[in-house]
Amino acid sequence: MRSKINSLLMIACAFLMGACFSCCSKIADLSHFHDFVQHNAPEKQQTLSDTVCLYVDYSTCVAEAKNSEFFKSTHPSIVDASPIFYSIKGSVIKKETEDRQQVYNLLSNIREVNHADIKGAVAQIVKGNHQAVLITDGEYYMQGNVRDNLNNPYLADEFRKWLNKGYDIYFYCEPYLESNKFNKYRYYILFTDDAIDENINDRFSRSASAEDYDVTMFHLCDGQVRIKMHEKYPLNKNVSPSENCQVKNGVDVQEYYLKWDDMAAYLKEGDIEDTYILRGLFVDNSEANSYKMEEITPVVYQLYPEYQAYYDSFTLGTALPKAKEFKELKELFVIDEDIFEETGEIVMKLHPDFDGYGDLSAEHPNLLKVDFVITEAENNFTKNEDLSEAFTWNSISAANGHAKNTSLYESISQILKSSKNNPAKRKVVLYTVYISTYNI
Repeated sequence: MRSKINSLLMIACAFLMGACFSCCSKIADLSHFHDFVQHNAPEKQQTLSDTVCLYVDYSTCVAEAKNSEFFKSTHPSIVDASPIFYSIKGSVIKKETEDRQQVYNLLSNIREVNHADIKGAVAQIVKGNHQAVLITDGEYYMQGNVRDNLNNPYLADEFRKWLNKGYDIYFYCEPYLESNKFNKYRYYILFTDDAIDENINDRFSRSASAEDYDVTMFHLCDGQVRIKMHEKYPLNKNVSPSENCQVKNGVDVQEYYLKWDDMAAYLKEGDIEDTYILRGLFVDNSEANSYKMEEITPVVYQLYPEYQAYYDSFTLGTALPKAKEFKELKELFVIDEDIFEETGEIVMKLHPDFDGYGDLSAEHPNLLKVDFVITEAENNFTKNEDLSEAFTWNSISAANGHAKNTSLYESISQILKSSKNNPAKRKVVLYTVYISTYNI
């Protein structure tokens, strides 16, 4: 075991080698790299308008909400979003007002009209091009034998259509006692897109935090969850103290002024506690998410030839080429599985079989794209009783024997049970890092 002094000497030597190689080796000129990334993989554009629609179920659940502290706490964020107010009175869905003061007045004066067409309201939301808030008890009551659709997943199709557009749905489930005898939930269902800055859920959660009340929150999505960054990200000090590590316009580019064989030798032979290439990214594996990410795999591509062709065309003023595909490099990086399981942090290390050469190029700089891909994910809703119980209630109908109503639960569960919706099946990319180094 080498001493700490020897470790420091190795670090110094590694940095000196990097300085020496800068004289005789090349590193990519990344002055047009952000344009190259956007040219080949344009950022997702905001497709939802800035308009917010508010749909209010006029049945007993909202008519009795005037004494709810949580209901009242939601008003500032809803009113401040300048929503278009739609009432759901039985089978009639009517646009009431766009005036903020009138929206506030209406929220404070709901008069009961039962048998709300919740399915019709959600269909209208999904067909539209706006963010929306729906306040309801989720009870889709119909006349005749069907009554309150006890286990009918009546909203599954509409939810699925919204998710297939790449959007998100947030549920805030507030327990309440209806008519002083029925334990039910009042649902605040937010239709939005996490890609939108200051979306309606961001605003709503600040004004009416679920943590401050006895409220359950659930995020229904296609598996694309948010990545949190350590305040000092990128944490890659063991490899290089590069000052050219930055996240700009959603593109994370990092330049390491070392050769890979030297980097490999240092990390494998040096007396250091942490042998990572990169860390400081955290996957949100909250119990409130649709899926729990069990395994993340780094998939690596060589970009330099395609980038150089783009760079040359840009310089010459000729037509900019689009890359058809990039060469995939095998057995270069791995994720520390223990740390990921414990904290959700992505700690990227060298693959144990990597010798410093592998599939990397000795002819030109190595410009790598590292996709962190979901390769194993578990449905976090169906078997999670603490979460899923907030989506069931006992029917108020004596004709149904006050049986358990699972219609809203099934509307969500049927989506998440389907293997084709699992993000691991679709190889969803959670995050991408670009790494530029010298050739080996």
